[in-house]
Amino acid sequence: MTAMPAAVREPCAWLAADLQADRSWVVQVSEAQAAELSAAVAAVRARGLRAADFGKADFPLPGFGAVLAKAQQDLEHGRGCVLLRGLPVTGDAEDAARLMWGLGLHLGRALRQHERVNVGRFRDELLAHIVDQGLDYNAPNVHGSATSAEQMPHTDPADVVGLLCVRKAESGGVSRIASAMAVYNELRATRPDLVRVLLEGYAHDLRRLESAPGEGPLTPKRIPVYSEHEGRLACVYNSKTVLAAEKKTGVPLTALEREALDAVNALALDPRFQLEMHLEPGDAQFLNNYTLLHSRTAWKDRDPAKGRLMLRLWLKVPNARALSPVMAAGYSYGAHYDVQQQAAA
Repeated sequence: MTAMPAAVREPCAWLAADLQADRSWVVQVSEAQAAELSAAVAAVRARGLRAADFGKADFPLPGFGAVLAKAQQDLEHGRGCVLLRGLPVTGDAEDAARLMWGLGLHLGRALRQHERVNVGRFRDELLAHIVDQGLDYNAPNVHGSATSAEQMPHTDPADVVGLLCVRKAESGGVSRIASAMAVYNELRATRPDLVRVLLEGYAHDLRRLESAPGEGPLTPKRIPVYSEHEGRLACVYNSKTVLAAEKKTGVPLTALEREALDAVNALALDPRFQLEMHLEPGDAQFLNNYTLLHSRTAWKDRDPAKGRLMLRLWLKVPNARALSPVMAAGYSYGAHYDVQQQAAA
């Protein structure tokens, strides 16, 4: 039986009241900083470069680079969340993409999103456009980010996820975050039996329309929801893909396995643990995927063509915590899959 890790005493084990009382995780961009960012965007635009066409040297930030360097440290060693507020976003999606790509270059390296999963016209992009693609949230192989439906708490398969608001929804679409470490501490204190289930983990549906030779539709092994490695706890969680795997295999979860999923979701949506972010155009949210859970309320737009648009980056960052081999081996795409592919190339 896997030993139960100690309670987490790092800053990433926060409650909602902690983030409301200490707003140091919110960075208000100054006029001078916005001008520097706008100039960097204009420079790559003048060269005919779009997002993913240019590197860090093409997007110098002699002033704002220090802000991003601090953000990188706060993501790993602080609260695990950073909100940049007031970025120069005018509504031009191409320039917004250049800006988000440039910010990501100063934090880490972008990863491909949803490998071999055809979810529409944004397939395999390094910078995903999160819009309502008119897909059914409950249909097989569909990612919730391709719909306007509510998303339950989960983590993404990358060290850091970044989300830039270009246009907000007419109604709804509220971002919600919670500390996976605080959820762990609560369950450890009140329901250690459920923690043991979470340490054993679950199989996940990979949501692929087709698999490569030697690959199946599910993760090859159970992925622990929580796993400790080199003295630090990490979380990988998505109840939607666990339940989809249950449907594909026809093997039902045990009552305790289902209760453990319900408990994580309930705590992550509990007002004591959950913090809501009403992202405005020009707001960029960056989250540590191993310490935070994120979710979203459903949204509505009368004109989807002019409706909610978010730009998402999945980043591999140089100072990310190491994952245990059993947790990292479960990634069939994302940060650790990318590292394996780089080594094999």
